[in-house]
Amino acid sequence: MTVSTLTPPNSEMQDTMYWENQTADFLRQLSDVQRSLMQVLSDKRAQMVASDVQAMETTQVREQELVDRLTLLREDRQELLRQAAEQGLPGDSIRSLASVVNSGKQGDLNIVVKDATNKMRHIQNETLTNFVLAQQTVLHLSQILQIIASGGKIEPTYEKENSANQGGTLVDQQA
Repeated sequence: MTVSTLTPPNSEMQDTMYWENQTADFLRQLSDVQRSLMQVLSDKRAQMVASDVQAMETTQVREQELVDRLTLLREDRQELLRQAAEQGLPGDSIRSLASVVNSGKQGDLNIVVKDATNKMRHIQNETLTNFVLAQQTVLHLSQILQIIASGGKIEPTYEKENSANQGGTLVDQQA
């Protein structure tokens, strides 16, 4: 997006339209990135379930590109809010700015902001789901390695050698 560093128009009506257009443009770009990221996370989950390592590597590249775009959007957001604050408009959040400059000519910006918030929550849930799936996979692989290393014999972790009948203490009897 790269927020314009030009001074906004002077008249109040033009000023409001300028800020509404800037805010709407930012929100459109954010929505595009969020939609793409949700698709990538969904693809990634399916690939993890299918253990498709090659596809996951390709998806990782797409995911990194989207993370980079989100980073640029965060910088654009900060600049947009800084410029808005300099003009006496709310500079604390896009939600506050949108509620002030919303004339309806760009659609209802408040609805777009709410949609972006919901998408971000959905992205957080997708990310958490993928993390849990990856952790379950690691746990499963750890259990398989333990079975292979022990020759299929499960040995208790907290018992002394030859103490199978000592009542299941966590620390040996002498401690």
